[in-house]
Amino acid sequence: MKNTQERGMVLIISLVVLLILTILGTAAMKTTVVEERLTGFTRSKQISFDSSEAALRTGESVADTLPLGSTFGVSGLFAPNPVSPVWLDSSLLPSWVPLSPGTITGVFQQPSYIMELTGAVPRDENCALDIDASANQDCWRYNYRVTAQGSGLNFQTNSMVQSTILSRK
Repeated sequence: MKNTQERGMVLIISLVVLLILTILGTAAMKTTVVEERLTGFTRSKQISFDSSEAALRTGESVADTLPLGSTFGVSGLFAPNPVSPVWLDSSLLPSWVPLSPGTITGVFQQPSYIMELTGAVPRDENCALDIDASANQDCWRYNYRVTAQGSGLNFQTNSMVQSTILSRK
């Protein structure tokens, strides 16, 4: 005797299993797409950080070799503004010094830097104690705050880094 109620049961079970596998496959593809986007963003963010680091190192080198009595507002050098930091002042964006074209490849735009003279300290004890020596400009070491900004692969990824250096002059 045949059981007529069992007909088609294999087909229904196969369709349910196929539906479950399709849902799992679709979910796996969506997860892969999201992970790929995150990887791209992470790469672009790392490139923006690296480019701003390169501009920061360049700015530090320039600050360390600035001649005494350099004019503020020229070559990216500014006096500090305690009310509104120079590096936050959007009106000074044209004053930021960009790296030469092609210095950093694969970025949306070349990184740039700006410097602020934040003060001076005597080179050694003799400079601080001797009136004649302290009047000599070579007796002083100058503090600079260098701020750099860089972009990644597109305009959406930007990084800003900052350091304070004491010149070796």
